[in-house]
Amino acid sequence: MPASSGEHGAADWAIDLVRTFWLPLVIFGSTLVIFLLSRPDPIRWYEHEVYLAKAILNGTLDVGSVGIPDFWQDTVKIGDAKYLPYGPGSAILLLPFVAIWGTDFSSIHFAMVLGAINVALLWYALKLLDVTSTTKILMVPFFAFGTVHFYAATTGTLWFLNHVTAVFFVLIAIILLLRGAPPYLPAIAIGFAYLSRGPTLLAAPFFLYYILRYGHDDFRLFAVESWLAALKDWGRTRRLLMFAAGLVPFGIFTLWYNWARFDDPFQSGYQAVYEAYANIQYSYYRAQDPSAPRFNLFDIRNIPLHLHVLFMMPPDFHADWSIFRPSPYGLSILFTSPAYVFALFAKGRHMLKPACWLAIGLICIPLFLHYSQGWVQFGYRFMLDFTPFLLILTAFGFDDNRTAGSRRLQLALVVASIAAGFWGRYWGNELGW
Repeated sequence: MPASSGEHGAADWAIDLVRTFWLPLVIFGSTLVIFLLSRPDPIRWYEHEVYLAKAILNGTLDVGSVGIPDFWQDTVKIGDAKYLPYGPGSAILLLPFVAIWGTDFSSIHFAMVLGAINVALLWYALKLLDVTSTTKILMVPFFAFGTVHFYAATTGTLWFLNHVTAVFFVLIAIILLLRGAPPYLPAIAIGFAYLSRGPTLLAAPFFLYYILRYGHDDFRLFAVESWLAALKDWGRTRRLLMFAAGLVPFGIFTLWYNWARFDDPFQSGYQAVYEAYANIQYSYYRAQDPSAPRFNLFDIRNIPLHLHVLFMMPPDFHADWSIFRPSPYGLSILFTSPAYVFALFAKGRHMLKPACWLAIGLICIPLFLHYSQGWVQFGYRFMLDFTPFLLILTAFGFDDNRTAGSRRLQLALVVASIAAGFWGRYWGNELGW
């Protein structure tokens, strides 16, 4: 008996669903398996966000009230209470899992799952950007295992989980933008990225540029007349206002969140953490010379520290079989992810090229002014705040250089990056990072 049209429709729908999702599911699954195998027995510590999620479920922000271990640093003690100086972005994602399993739930394994999702999201974003299949084949394993995201996702402690969460929300925002979603939706995603890692809020101009530029080839980012013309266009102005409206609730929430913890809407707790590190060799410079001057929480004199770690920091030399090991203070991007060099070779024809560089430049301002370079870590973890935009530029650079020689070089640099990623993960395991 022939099948009904309804049965045919259901079968066609199922086939379309499989065609749409099989590849991202394979990317997610294979990445997660390798993440788990690369760190089979992680140390269960510094899972602050699990305790914050538990506290929120109990109707408080006091992580001390739910038993956070006393030796876990980066908490701020106010009377008998303890608070985290960080935003609750990761804790919000953890809420349903902590509601079921309590503080036994592993945020470290959660970071691995979320990191694997990020890799699948990058593949989808590259698909929307319409880069070539070869570029996607190179970029997916590069991001998964050849960038500091690999180390962060397989470490999963407080600081690294927040980075992985921020990357997740930024990628969601980019995908929503490219899919033509109402502007308040990518704004909401950026808002949650901000609650995970504050500097990501400075990516907002990337989205504003896209809104102003899309469908208007004559728009120029640094031309006043382009902005004036754009603002006279009610359609574009309305979309800008919708984007801004999506961010406003997060500003209001931040003021309340600060007040609820510290009785001051403009006090985040970061200053207290900075003061707690006064006698700790938290930076490469102070490790080399304990008498080196200690600059302010945010200080222009901190910039050389970050530039050194990001671009010049070498591995540590050891007079044994290992010879070289990654420094706990960081490692140059030229060692960890040399394939990123192709970001410099993205040609100007890409609409998003100036927006990506603008987002990277703005996000780097608070990062480079910060008193610490992100110790203990493999590579320079702060760069994860702008990694999605650097990945887009790298993909453009790959696509713009498609000669046989260029493709061979790209492959070699991706392989070198992946080798460095597993080298860093190995030593992180060995050294108990």
